[in-house]
Amino acid sequence: MPLTRLKHLLVPQDGLFFELMQKQAEIAHASSQALCHLFSDHHNMKKNAAKIRELEHQGDQLMRDLYTALNKTFIVPIDHTDISTLASALDDIIDLIDHVSTLLVIYKIAKPSSAMIQLAELVSNQTHELKSAVAAINHSRTYGEVSKHCTKIKSFENKADEVYIHAIEVLFDKKEPLEVIKQKEILECLESTTDKIDKAAQHISDIVMKHS
Repeated sequence: MPLTRLKHLLVPQDGLFFELMQKQAEIAHASSQALCHLFSDHHNMKKNAAKIRELEHQGDQLMRDLYTALNKTFIVPIDHTDISTLASALDDIIDLIDHVSTLLVIYKIAKPSSAMIQLAELVSNQTHELKSAVAAINHSRTYGEVSKHCTKIKSFENKADEVYIHAIEVLFDKKEPLEVIKQKEILECLESTTDKIDKAAQHISDIVMKHS
């Protein structure tokens, strides 16, 4: 085996893995911001949804790059499982945001409800904190910053639960069954996104606990 190949396998590729996961977190936040913009500019829904889809494609490429690097590297800065679990969670967040925008287009939602807008804003707030939390695991000296970001993410997730429950109660007062079905699915997807972000934050907390 060539020496350069052996070195690549044995020397921890710290910067590469953290860089890829940081980019995933940045795309997740950019996607959430684009979703908020889609809600505020819903008259151009297809155009704005296309921007989110492009971000989703970028996220998929990052995931492929990360798994390729993971499969080629013997020694990694943190456990293989920790990297793949967190990377998958970040990718799921991007996919869910893209799915919300797709549903809005497919279902031809003329005007997003206030609850949808609130949930999208909470997702954006969460991904902002998530981006900072992912950055904090790059160095052990910044591990102490993780807790405050994860606490904020949980707080936003709790608020999202309240908004979701109230929105469902109000939604079932409507008389148009088809509209109820459409809006319920979108609300559920948004709420699931807040849950997934909270789970990603839990993965980050676990990594810090394991390597502190």
